Amino acid sequence: MPEAPLRNRFPLLDEVTYLASHSLGAVPHATKEALGEYYDAWATQGIHAWDGPWWETVEAFNKDIEELLNAPSGTVAPMLNVTRGIAGFVSALEPTQGRDTILMTDLEFTTSYPLIRGFEDRGFQVEIVESQDGRTVDPEAIVDAITEETLLVHTCHVYFRSGALQDIERITEAAHEKGAIVLGDGYQSVGIVPTDVDAMGVDAFVGGSHKWLCGGPGAVYLYVREGLVDELDPKLRGWFGLEEPFAYEDVEDRGRPAEGTRRFLMGTPNVPGLYAAREGIGCVLEVGVETIRERSLSLTDRILVHADAQDVEVKTPREKSKRGGMVCIDFEGSEKVTEALAEEGFVVDWRPDCGIRVSPHFYNTEEEVDAFFQALIKAR
Repeated sequence: MPEAPLRNRFPLLDEVTYLASHSLGAVPHATKEALGEYYDAWATQGIHAWDGPWWETVEAFNKDIEELLNAPSGTVAPMLNVTRGIAGFVSALEPTQGRDTILMTDLEFTTSYPLIRGFEDRGFQVEIVESQDGRTVDPEAIVDAITEETLLVHTCHVYFRSGALQDIERITEAAHEKGAIVLGDGYQSVGIVPTDVDAMGVDAFVGGSHKWLCGGPGAVYLYVREGLVDELDPKLRGWFGLEEPFAYEDVEDRGRPAEGTRRFLMGTPNVPGLYAAREGIGCVLEVGVETIRERSLSLTDRILVHADAQDVEVKTPREKSKRGGMVCIDFEGSEKVTEALAEEGFVVDWRPDCGIRVSPHFYNTEEEVDAFFQALIKAR
């Protein structure tokens, strides 16, 4: 395997053994300069920064995400967080008699449930497909749950509790056959697993930058499929989502939505977050997600070998086609061991029903994986 690419661009890697990119990716040196450019534009141009570098950064972010997703130009808009992206998309849907169900699994991110259940007041029904093992959800179980009453299927591309990779393409195909639409969550996949929204056929897709894209918080995105977006009228609409944001329409006028996916913008984009995100995303694009995936699978294979040798439980699918970039291992006392490892400079995290989550990225080495397990043996 070739040496870890671009490793010298990430200062954190000189300080600790960092294996937690599933939670927060390491930050490139160049991000500090990028944030300085944001400040300089504000300091020297004032309001005119909006007409130049600030809006150029918004558009550049959209373009980079479209490249990562293999999405057509103009189909991505920036969001502050995934909750906002999901809420904005669902707010544009209308439940009707006979088609009012939102279908989810019980392995989605924790906050998805109160968010989606909040739409029950608008006439939606929520149905949950349960995992049989607490780690994976058979795509056919989701397919079997889709009916003529299903309006929306919402599920993750990779589940945060286990790193299991879902077959969204199969789910989308079945949903479309029944007249339903699909909203995918790619927060745990984009940047570590090649993602093609066109090939998957999804109607909408959300994700963010602060994990595998090494871009920090507040730089999230919403993709909406061409051919669908202009049929949707989001109820959560801010001034940047209006066709004429500076027209200041009458209080009785909601304002016409902007063209395309921009209509989903709640309000002012998080410009400093987008500046911060661009360098990490640039690194991922430079290395290439196909190359990153190959390296990730090799490093996670190495984790599985070590885990088996130490007789610890693996809560992540072993098949390469069914796992993302994270491996969850568990054993009695794993939470305390995680704390002990941190004291020795090994950064991972622990979650209930997950155990220790370990996630090497393209900048990690085989030696770091080996050293982590040597430290784990001592800590146990």
